[in-house]
Amino acid sequence: MDWLRNRKRIRVLLFFVIIAGAIYFREEEHARMLYAGITPFPLGDYWLALVNALLRDVVLLVTGYLLFLRRKRIPDRLQRYFPAVVLGVAYLGFAWYMQQKLALDPYFLTTLAILAGLLNNIVLAILAAVWYHHAPTRINKFIYFAVYFCCASLMLLDVIYFWQTSMHVQAVFFRNFNIYAIQGVMSSFSKVQLMQIAGCILAVFLLFRVTKPRRHKPNIAWALLAVSGCTLLFNLLYFTGSQLGLYALHESGLWSEEQIEKSRQEYRDMLVTPIAVNVVSKAAFKKEKAVLVGQHKKKELTEKDKEWMYKLGVMRRKSASPLPAPAYDRIVMLILESVHRDYIHFYNKEIPAEATPFLDSLAKKYPRIDNYYSSAVPTTEGLNATFRSQLLFDGDVDGTDKPSLFRSMQENGFDGYFQSASSRYYNSEFRQYTEQFGMAHYEAREDMEKAGYTGASGWGFHNDEMYRRTLEQLKKLKEQKFFYVTKTLDMHQPYPYYATQWSDTPASFRDNQTVTIHGMYWVDCTLKAFFKAAEEAGLLDDRTLYVITSDHNPHSGGEYTELVKNEKDRQSIAPIPLIFISKNLAPLENLDSSAYASQIDIAPTLLCLQGIQPPERFIGRNLLQQYPEPECALGFFGDKAYYFSREMQFVDKIDEPYPQHEYEDALANYVMYTYYISELPGDK
Repeated sequence: MDWLRNRKRIRVLLFFVIIAGAIYFREEEHARMLYAGITPFPLGDYWLALVNALLRDVVLLVTGYLLFLRRKRIPDRLQRYFPAVVLGVAYLGFAWYMQQKLALDPYFLTTLAILAGLLNNIVLAILAAVWYHHAPTRINKFIYFAVYFCCASLMLLDVIYFWQTSMHVQAVFFRNFNIYAIQGVMSSFSKVQLMQIAGCILAVFLLFRVTKPRRHKPNIAWALLAVSGCTLLFNLLYFTGSQLGLYALHESGLWSEEQIEKSRQEYRDMLVTPIAVNVVSKAAFKKEKAVLVGQHKKKELTEKDKEWMYKLGVMRRKSASPLPAPAYDRIVMLILESVHRDYIHFYNKEIPAEATPFLDSLAKKYPRIDNYYSSAVPTTEGLNATFRSQLLFDGDVDGTDKPSLFRSMQENGFDGYFQSASSRYYNSEFRQYTEQFGMAHYEAREDMEKAGYTGASGWGFHNDEMYRRTLEQLKKLKEQKFFYVTKTLDMHQPYPYYATQWSDTPASFRDNQTVTIHGMYWVDCTLKAFFKAAEEAGLLDDRTLYVITSDHNPHSGGEYTELVKNEKDRQSIAPIPLIFISKNLAPLENLDSSAYASQIDIAPTLLCLQGIQPPERFIGRNLLQQYPEPECALGFFGDKAYYFSREMQFVDKIDEPYPQHEYEDALANYVMYTYYISELPGDK
């Protein structure tokens, strides 16, 4: 019997050896084909790809072999822990989607990340199941169901969020979470999509099945040790493998591959994330604030930091150039919602010409900046960069004594107006905006409803009504000096609103299923109607300047990734439109359309245009002035600083302990320094 048993084991072993050999030759051929035709043959890259693939196969073989050894127990465990199995299958489907969406390599570390992520996302359900089967009472069954249902529901929420943003749920989601946001999101989805979401929730509910109590009770201590031990083991293997991989690339001199791997590792970490824990932590803790507080200990820049900032053009030496006389009596800023520069046909031929003909005509006729970037995301952060020329926004810090574009204009005889399409209670705008940005007059959805406007739905009032209200207000203020901002909402993700009828849509994209294109056609039509009415009313004259821009770029998900093909232009910080319109363009003749700039630059530019000295705390530059330092665009999102210029582009992780270059460390210090300075009381 022993001889037969050993013979059987030998057979199994030989079977795995044969498979391993076949896999090796297949992976070797695949790795060689990857670099075939390249001269000289990249031996280092070849071995990297081959070893990566073989290590992945070893992990899968070992995992498969362990499951094979326990194959008799698998049917029982599938029944006993069926809700955890449901969560596991759901996670694997999500992991596959993430891997495809993020274009992660299907090699060793990605495989380890998925296995670690699988355990991270089912461990709570397994432990709840073990506890229930150990003591099968009603209350324990309820706890089991609650853990399972919460984990499944939060995973569904995370899937929807990732689908739109290519990120797990972030803290900003909870900062903006209220009844108005819920209404806006609900209105953005079609009935079919809402039914699909409801169907998923119902399926989660119906798939909760537990077996009848059995005599054999699981050992709590052993189960806890086994489950937590396996989870910790795979996480340790993944994180150790990640660090060893970077070390090996560094020692091998494969610098470019090392930089790619660093970036890839950040995306790969998303596979490991325990979704339920992440959502709860983002809701309960302000991690980004904690990181900033911990990192901005350096309150002064070193001479080396300053040298690098001047070289990069982030800082500029003061100029003695005299300020001109005020160029305009009235400035009207139209801020679009989530509009990327490349949503306009003028910049992106993927957008049909018939979708944005008016915006195209404006871009051709009037001064513009082609490389104008968001400085922050989402709306409040983007407006903070626009009005206060700062990268970071901290709503917990008193803003009543902080400098802003509105306050500077108002101190110099201009009246300040801000018209919002959303509810004043959305993200506490009516308090936050007036305190932080300092506009003298604030109007939101509720104020427009009191004034007799109707038809608001979803996120708020639609573009046509917003522009109608703006025109009425501009007529009343016609001979006065003012700075007037209208903030629209119709392009808000996940799906834009548009009121154009099918019969009115140009034939070239009438049947196009990309909703963003239809949304941009609506944006274009409403802007065209607005400027036509403004000209007829005599509101487009030599002393009035109109500025068209966006609050921020879209979140990197959904249709965005299909329309914007260049990966560099769909990062978390990306280009947005900036167009200046007036019958008097002489004050703008020094504007360089090819320059690199970002939202922090618009406030100092408008102030200088009006002959007003920008506050010292403004970190942006005057786009109408020539500097000896190079121009650049600067942004900040998710603990990362983004830098763009003609010569170079890079992303700098603020809390990176060992930055690759001195300029990365200098930029991180600069960001933290400006954050510290912005918190000080008064204009210092």
